[in-house]
Amino acid sequence: MDSLWLGYDGLTVPCADVVAVLVYSGALDGLLRRSFGRVPAGVRAVVLTAAGRYLPARVPPEQLRDRWAGWRQNVG
Repeated sequence: MDSLWLGYDGLTVPCADVVAVLVYSGALDGLLRRSFGRVPAGVRAVVLTAAGRYLPARVPPEQLRDRWAGWRQNVG
């Protein structure tokens, strides 16, 4: 697994590009709109990439963090 599926059709991010997984808050809506173009329904987490993009995730943040940590253990 070299990428994280963010819970929306066709929306994945390479694990190597992930900088942080944030718990979703409405305060992040402006950043999501600038990076993704909209705030889709059901957002539970926000993934920050090395390029400074904020991407929405419907997957719970704990689950994304666990998958990301597993990937880091395998490449480190």
